[in-house]
Amino acid sequence: MRPAAWGTLLTVPALWIVYNAWLRNTLDMGDPDWISESAVESQVAAVSEALNGLGSPPEIYPLSSVLDAAVRLAGRRDKPRLIFNLAEGFKGNSAWEMNVAALFELLEIPYTGNSARTLAIAQDKAVTKRLLVSENIPTPAWRLYDGRRMPDLSGLEFPLIAKPSREDASLGIGPDGVFSSAENLPDALAGLHRKYRQPILIESFIDGREIGASILEEEGEARVLPLSEISFAGLSPDKPRITSYDAKWSPDSPEYRGTPTICPADLEPPLRERIEALALATFRLLGGKDYGRIDFRLDPSGKPYILEYNPNPDISPDGGFARSLAASGRSYRDFIRTLLANNIPSFEEALFL
Repeated sequence: MRPAAWGTLLTVPALWIVYNAWLRNTLDMGDPDWISESAVESQVAAVSEALNGLGSPPEIYPLSSVLDAAVRLAGRRDKPRLIFNLAEGFKGNSAWEMNVAALFELLEIPYTGNSARTLAIAQDKAVTKRLLVSENIPTPAWRLYDGRRMPDLSGLEFPLIAKPSREDASLGIGPDGVFSSAENLPDALAGLHRKYRQPILIESFIDGREIGASILEEEGEARVLPLSEISFAGLSPDKPRITSYDAKWSPDSPEYRGTPTICPADLEPPLRERIEALALATFRLLGGKDYGRIDFRLDPSGKPYILEYNPNPDISPDGGFARSLAASGRSYRDFIRTLLANNIPSFEEALFL
């Protein structure tokens, strides 16, 4: 039987799911970038199903108006006990992801996932890399293109990869973004800058294995879930070995079909332990909370380099984080229970007895 407290703790509207309502009128539907924006709906469905299975139907709130959200959240007699924050931006702008979390903080409502501060830091890849370097955590060498003039590339070795510095979900990353020489680089950088309106990261391209380290906080301790690897064996030999936007979001593309994920990754224990230690160090350095994923590349000698920290990664049932959960023996419902316990200590007794 459930403890008596269960019915009191898990009641509507105790739990809300808030997500960025992807608005067709804010996105160019001819631009494939809308696919990743709309994918949040599968996460909403999965979290809602898990909460219903726990006996607590959530209130689902698609965020399209900050004013409406503030009035509804602040003006209620009983505020939500917890918000499951699935907002990955606002009105198609991923730069505002941190602002949504900050709104919850101002209203003093607990929410799942990483803090506004951590979201802000992690979204800016250059800031993240500077912090990593300050702690002697390996990351590929880089420069920034600000849209005005080419940076000094001395000290960087080709090939190089160019990508938006403040996006996630592989936005702006494609097979034409890896350069063996400087010949086509200026035009490509200018094109990316025009489209994404932000500094463009130019990074040494490490042509090696790509490893993902998903992290889950449980009982106050951050734990690395089984590591995953993106296999590039199915890509055409003339294509760079990268996780492009199509490889993540376009199931009918050869890039998607040619880059399956292997979990757990086949790694020798010393290398696995090194990656896990670096992942935990990065999570702590950036103030990670609840869950996240650190992406690595291995150079030809097997040395791991951190590409980025992905706070609040995709938690849809067919995504990489859920795959690592399953490989660890945890169910999706276990994951949702953990987020509840992390954020509302009074839930612990009801959840785990």
